[in-house]
Amino acid sequence: MKSASLFIITVLFLVCAVPAASQRNQAERDKFTLLTMPYNKRPLALYRGQFQANAGYKFAIRARSYDKDGNVIILKDQGTASVYHYYFLNIRYGITNFLELSAETNYIKKGIRSPAEKYFSTVADVVKVNTVTETKGMGDVLLLATLRLPITYKWFDFAAKGGIFLPTAKYEPPAPKHTITNVSLTAANTYTINFHYNNTNGFGVPVYLLSAVTKFSLSKFSIEADFSYMDPVKGGKNIRWDEELVNKTFAYSSNSYKYRLNRIIEANAALHYQATGWFNIEINTNYHRSESGWTEYWGKKYKNPEEHLFTLEPAMEIQISPAITVYEITGLPLSGKNMDAPFYLFITLSYNLFPFLK
Repeated sequence: MKSASLFIITVLFLVCAVPAASQRNQAERDKFTLLTMPYNKRPLALYRGQFQANAGYKFAIRARSYDKDGNVIILKDQGTASVYHYYFLNIRYGITNFLELSAETNYIKKGIRSPAEKYFSTVADVVKVNTVTETKGMGDVLLLATLRLPITYKWFDFAAKGGIFLPTAKYEPPAPKHTITNVSLTAANTYTINFHYNNTNGFGVPVYLLSAVTKFSLSKFSIEADFSYMDPVKGGKNIRWDEELVNKTFAYSSNSYKYRLNRIIEANAALHYQATGWFNIEINTNYHRSESGWTEYWGKKYKNPEEHLFTLEPAMEIQISPAITVYEITGLPLSGKNMDAPFYLFITLSYNLFPFLK
């Protein structure tokens, strides 16, 4: 009797324990599979319960620019080439397999130098003028929701995105920091004026964003295309600084003005090749267009210049571990109008996990 009871208890234990262990192994196997899913099989939104944090850095060399006629200006030849630094932070979370929420912001630091100029005054003073416009600071916070098709296809995916930039960043520029140097009291007095203007990185008004993206995959190849539209909710007010030079000392005063940000349209088309499970190669083309904004000074409204830029972006994705992926993008401007055309390298580190999947 005792043997029969022991046998029954042992069978019940095996019946309960084996499926439990199998379920745990299945959960672990599913978790690993989802984290290591290659790009050609990956959906356009995160999986349910997936958390992703992305930190990126862009280093750009501002060596060329396009004028209003689309002609290339070599800034190095003018002595005005410069670099700028762009930092990016983004967090994403999959509410369901078809709904994702995200938030992001950025920090930028760049300086633009104008060609040096020399003037001769009526009293025989020689005045050299250098002008630098520096932009730095945090950007506004973007809150974004992504909704993809509730039906999964192996070869096709589509998602729509909608969000808004909240005016959280500083947008009023600080006072300029002009200086006078190299004062020489000779027969012809000479000195150098260094104009230093400061700009911020905030929009100053809410800006909404709408986007759509689609993806087609066949074997190891994928084609992805997206279109996005950004437009300010309303116009805004800001200040600009005027300076006055008296006895080689600057005095500043601020005046308010009205503005409306440009409407921005961007389109991307990319071809991906999944070389191996951990290595994806991409060739992307990016088109950026900015227009329809205006600035109003002293009761007169001035149309902002129309801008556009077409860029080729070779890129690659390398999965270092199930949780860590590295993205590298190179920007090669091909044509444009009224815009700088920097060569840039953009590196992003992505960290992924399922915090509630045990």
